[in-house]
Amino acid sequence: MAFAAGASGAVFPDGPFSDKAAGATGAAFLKLPAGARIPSFGGSYAAAADNAEAMFWNPAGLSRLEGAGRPEAAVGYLSLLETMYSGSLAYAHPLANQRGVVGASFLYFSQSPMQGYDPRGDPTSRFTPNDLAHSVGYGTLLGPVRLGGAVKFIRSAIDDACGSTFALDFGIQADRVTDIGGGPLDLGLSVQNFGPPIKLGSMSDPLPFKMAIGGLWRIVEVKRTKLSGLVDAHMPVDADPYFSLGAEFIQSFDEGFSVQVRSGYNMRNARGLDELAGVAAGLGMDLRRVRLDYAWVPFGELGTTHRVALGYRF
Repeated sequence: MAFAAGASGAVFPDGPFSDKAAGATGAAFLKLPAGARIPSFGGSYAAAADNAEAMFWNPAGLSRLEGAGRPEAAVGYLSLLETMYSGSLAYAHPLANQRGVVGASFLYFSQSPMQGYDPRGDPTSRFTPNDLAHSVGYGTLLGPVRLGGAVKFIRSAIDDACGSTFALDFGIQADRVTDIGGGPLDLGLSVQNFGPPIKLGSMSDPLPFKMAIGGLWRIVEVKRTKLSGLVDAHMPVDADPYFSLGAEFIQSFDEGFSVQVRSGYNMRNARGLDELAGVAAGLGMDLRRVRLDYAWVPFGELGTTHRVALGYRF
């Protein structure tokens, strides 16, 4: 059964989970990756989300801070193509007696002012489009499974048109489900942006709903050296399914001090572009209470995006 979009107010567009629905969703800024760690994995996140930025990817990952006892905040900046940019802020607070972790996040997108035109094609005033999303969430460890959920308020504005709606995110993670060649395998499932359409002026568009399922293979865990591999299967409502791959090497030097080297490949980013456009890479440093992350994500002839994130443990 197909779901009708537009004025019908349906949750999904026509031809969902295929390229037939390309361009049929609104609030496209929700597709932008937040932070810098996950983008450097090529966008593999279902089992990898594990800090305050899990609010943007899989709220079940919040529960990984449950035993830490320290709140954590993270701020990120994305230099996107042309004049577009995005900023993100996330906060996670472990509750007393290991009763879970509450989180909050803020995502903002904008670009340089644009020239407006009336129906006759004559120039009018300039305007700056902007979008934002606020979320509150909760994650907890329930037996062998990590569970999490979040509610999200979404607002978009273009010139004098403004619209808002809400959405739900939820996820599951399970650690060390099985061993592969002696290395434990973690699994994760994430569902994002499930909610009613956003209406902007006379137009009503479904949200960019997405599901992802993936695994994190802990290939090497020897003293201060760790090597992990990641793979996710992504099912966006407005595109054909695709895969992403990632890897992370971690070298610890002292308690709370480590360096991370990351790489990834996103098959969707390479569609219609040079195959190298799917490549991503990044670096990270943990300095006890401070965490620094950087990601480099090219898009072929369209240009290259840079992502920087700073985390702090209180």
